[in-house]
Amino acid sequence: MKLIDKDALVAEIERMLHETVNNTDGSPYYGGRAGAFTAILSFINTLEVKDVDLDNHTIMEEIRKCGCNPSEFDVARHFFELGLKTNQEK
Repeated sequence: MKLIDKDALVAEIERMLHETVNNTDGSPYYGGRAGAFTAILSFINTLEVKDVDLDNHTIMEEIRKCGCNPSEFDVARHFFELGLKTNQEK
């Protein structure tokens, strides 16, 4: 999974929204485009952002904790279960 900077994403969408609003010629296209950018920003602002310290949470550390044979399947299953456990604790 690749993580992105939420602030940078929001800034880019806001730039595109501002550009769209300033370049409008009154056509429905620009109104729809501005509405789409606004809806996307609204959705992004509902997302929770968490900091993850990857140095303290390495894959090999997790493999050792569970006693798994470090096959790809075991690693994937372990992290899937770890994600489920984390969601249940919320």
